[in-house]
Amino acid sequence: MTAHLIGYEVACNGLSPEADCPDSAAVRPRFTSRTVHQVRADGRADGWTTTPTASGRLLDHCPTCTDTRKETR
Repeated sequence: MTAHLIGYEVACNGLSPEADCPDSAAVRPRFTSRTVHQVRADGRADGWTTTPTASGRLLDHCPTCTDTRKETR
């Protein structure tokens, strides 16, 4: 038997480093998305946003956390 990676899951990083996502959200799976870039593009189509960190890592935020972050600024 051989196992093949069929895709990636992108989950919400929450409102802040100290606060998890209240919805435990993840980008809805799509059969055609197999790379992390494709999954993030799917998420952007659904209202997700990304925030780069100083180290170059991207933090992903679901629509609920994106809206809450905008309201608190």
